[in-house]
Amino acid sequence: MNALHRYAVLLVVALFAAIVGGCATTQIVSSWKDEDLARVPFRKVLVVFQHSDAGIRRALEDEMARKIANATPSYRVFADAEVRDMDKVKATVRTQGFDSAIIMRLASVEREVSVVPGRMYAVPSYYHGFYGYWGYGWNMAYDPGYVRTDRIVTISTNVYGVGDDKLVFASQSETFNPRSVREAIGEVVKVLSRELGEVLRARG
Repeated sequence: MNALHRYAVLLVVALFAAIVGGCATTQIVSSWKDEDLARVPFRKVLVVFQHSDAGIRRALEDEMARKIANATPSYRVFADAEVRDMDKVKATVRTQGFDSAIIMRLASVEREVSVVPGRMYAVPSYYHGFYGYWGYGWNMAYDPGYVRTDRIVTISTNVYGVGDDKLVFASQSETFNPRSVREAIGEVVKVLSRELGEVLRARG
């Protein structure tokens, strides 16, 4: 393989890695569901993203509300100073008539480095004689491999029936290579919607 051909191969590999690295995929790694989940009406849903940064909280709760039917972001109900006041929270949730709540929390953001090893391969040919081996050698090629870095965003999700203050669903998900945490939230809601049906029905 000449230098120009080798450079072209490396460029294709790099572009492929970049494309793959730019596509977010989400999977539920653990989940639990209570039989009372089906009894929760989800007519008025409080959505909460627990984060110490108020700006991030607002942005991610807006994303949750955009994806979840009948949802109200908690920042529209509680001021930043009120979210840790349990008496205030209980009174407000009760008086505003929320029947359910979905709470998400960023559990971790990790980077995973993996090495894709190089490999030898050959176009089949006869090689017992001089000319056969000559053809075999010129058809050999070496894939040098590459190093890939994945970003893994882990999000914990709890779903509550507010009327009886009961946890009805819990999960932990992993999203690989999201462009942002907001994109990760959208991916998580999409995956949970498939698992929970109409509970988290996307608004389109």
